[in-house]
Amino acid sequence: MSLTEILIFLLKRKKYSIGIPFLAGVLGFVIAWLLPPYYKSEIRILLDTGSQTTSINSLLKNVSAFNVLGSLGSSLIPMAGQENEDLYLDIIHGRDVQLATIEKFRLDTIYKGAKYKETLLKQFSKDIKIDVDELTGIVFCVYEAKNNELARDLVRFVVQEANAKYIKLRRERALQTIEQLNSFKQSIVASADSLSDVLIKFYRDNNLLDLESQLKLTITALASYEEQIKNLRINESRVGSDNSTAAELRKRREILEREAQKLRGEFSEDYLPSKKSVYINSDWAVEKMIEREKLETGLRRLFTMLEMVEGNIVMEEGNAAKNLPVIQVVQDAYLADYKSKPKRVTWAVGAAMLAFVFVNIFLLLKNIYYGELECDAKTRDNVRKILGLIK
Repeated sequence: MSLTEILIFLLKRKKYSIGIPFLAGVLGFVIAWLLPPYYKSEIRILLDTGSQTTSINSLLKNVSAFNVLGSLGSSLIPMAGQENEDLYLDIIHGRDVQLATIEKFRLDTIYKGAKYKETLLKQFSKDIKIDVDELTGIVFCVYEAKNNELARDLVRFVVQEANAKYIKLRRERALQTIEQLNSFKQSIVASADSLSDVLIKFYRDNNLLDLESQLKLTITALASYEEQIKNLRINESRVGSDNSTAAELRKRREILEREAQKLRGEFSEDYLPSKKSVYINSDWAVEKMIEREKLETGLRRLFTMLEMVEGNIVMEEGNAAKNLPVIQVVQDAYLADYKSKPKRVTWAVGAAMLAFVFVNIFLLLKNIYYGELECDAKTRDNVRKILGLIK
């Protein structure tokens, strides 16, 4: 039995194979015409989360350098993240917003079969669609209802309710962040005071006034000693070595060399500059400059962190005080003037296609069963078995 034979067989019975599906399509069209229409409304919004404390992320990178701030710095990490549409979507999808919407528009009178809140929520979720465009970040909310005004007002209410909850949550988080930042600020101030005391003690313990200036004076003195020693050596060579003048020159040279040795050369572990002189050992001064630079670098970092924290506190105080919307309406909800469903053409085509499939299968099986359609014995036996099981 070929496909051509099947087509010829069905066309000979077109009163059933085509007529019944046609009538089914007409019936589907009429049913769709009589069914109550549904209208769809949509609102599109873009989130505007406002200013964020983004600089605190860079601030936290420096926290690990100070053990005294380590524990407090780790407590700030949860608040350092950027807010995005995920939080707003969680709120707008949340149970509170949906229940508020159901109560506001008395949707329990529409979903009459739902006796419990959970059932209401499930049925409501089928008719409302909330999602975000990953490319543009635009959030859209769509709702279908028999009343076009209800569809429009409902999507507006949903985004406004979510906006109100988002503002409240942001204010609470801002206040919590301010409290944490103030604690962080106090810790930084205490660390800066402690490090300042260490720096002061460093200068006192080492009998220093101004390390750079003292080192410059020492280098100038060394240059002067070197020039004088050089001139004394020249004079010694001119006057010879066996007279009183040469001895006097040599004595003066040795004194200068010992003074130069004090300013440039090895120093003992307990070496300290004299309080009676501004000159210091240059090698010792280089080591102290490195030590002092570490202390001053730490102090500068603390002051930089303090400035950043104060800036973030001001920013968060602004966020806590603001009561502005976090949404920008890209497309407002509209009053639909044409139904979104049921689609009459879709119902007609669907009914016709289903009827066509079932009717033609029935015709084929029936005629194979009674032997009116030629086929091999095995196929006929299989068809009879199938129909026997149906009966």
